[in-house]
Amino acid sequence: MKSRLPAFDVLVDMARNDPQGLEKLRRSLTDAVIAAASNETTRRRLMGLQFRVDMERRKAGTPLAATIRISEMMCHSLAALHRSMVAPETWELPEPAQSTPGQVLNFQQAVPPEDPSA
Repeated sequence: MKSRLPAFDVLVDMARNDPQGLEKLRRSLTDAVIAAASNETTRRRLMGLQFRVDMERRKAGTPLAATIRISEMMCHSLAALHRSMVAPETWELPEPAQSTPGQVLNFQQAVPPEDPSA
């Protein structure tokens, strides 16, 4: 069974009058696309991408801010794809984030107060 996107006017009405229903629809359509992936590797990559999109939406303060953040993600991805196609010999995988060593703090053991009745 294939899920279909409702007409634009229906989506606008849902956004105004039933935002929770619209979110449920968004999630079900997204899950359907991920479930229809051709193999497990693709499915995992799509799930990872959806996680990143969801986190950007959560971090954004407004729907417009979320749209801008997600648009920036797409632009960066397309720019990387363009660079890899234009000059594949210079394209490199992004380096993993390097951790900086933290400072270890020594905490003194709490000494129980003396019992005045002893």
